[in-house]
Amino acid sequence: MFYFLPEDFEDLNDQIEQICEKIKELGKEAGESCQEGAETWHDNFAFEESQRQQYMWSNRLRELIRVRNNARVIQPSPQGDKVSIGRVVTIQDTATEETQTFKIGSYMILKEKDEISYNAPLARMLIGAEIDDERTGKIGGKQKTFRILEIE
Repeated sequence: MFYFLPEDFEDLNDQIEQICEKIKELGKEAGESCQEGAETWHDNFAFEESQRQQYMWSNRLRELIRVRNNARVIQPSPQGDKVSIGRVVTIQDTATEETQTFKIGSYMILKEKDEISYNAPLARMLIGAEIDDERTGKIGGKQKTFRILEIE
């Protein structure tokens, strides 16, 4: 099961639609490249390249459809005192005292935002924590400890 916030699920559907259009466009390009001679597939770089691109995009489409078919759209809790999907969290690295603020987002984040997937190591470490809790875990191969400063 893959959890999605409503806006990210909409982005997933948009991405699937865009890839479908891209595959259709590549099919047209392949067809156009074949109109020049009888040997449509032999030594025809444009045709071969569009075939490779269609294969690549078709694989990506299959993966996104698999995710969508196993997705569950959730509404984030508007209140609460624990880190969870849809909440904005401010943390502090206890070693460097550096702070970061980000939103715990969906399984896939398809547009650039100040979000991290709930499946990312940092988010997994923080989910369920409350303000002033400290959580320790491996991030980027290093042992890190973070203190929860704020949950919105």
